[in-house]
Amino acid sequence: VVENVWPGHLIVIEFPDGQRVRDWYRSRPYQEILALRTDNSQSDVIFVDGVEHPHKATDVLG
Repeated sequence: VVENVWPGHLIVIEFPDGQRVRDWYRSRPYQEILALRTDNSQSDVIFVDGVEHPHKATDVLG
């Protein structure tokens, strides 16, 4: 960590696109087990749009 304090662990789950992650999150199977996470941990969930392949970090440098 370069700045501030890292609060704990990080879990990243990749999905093909934003619609599929929203569908997964709202799905009955996930909603049925959601309390297992929320009742037993403090966590934040964020959805982040990725970049198109073949993206390189240097693509944004001018």
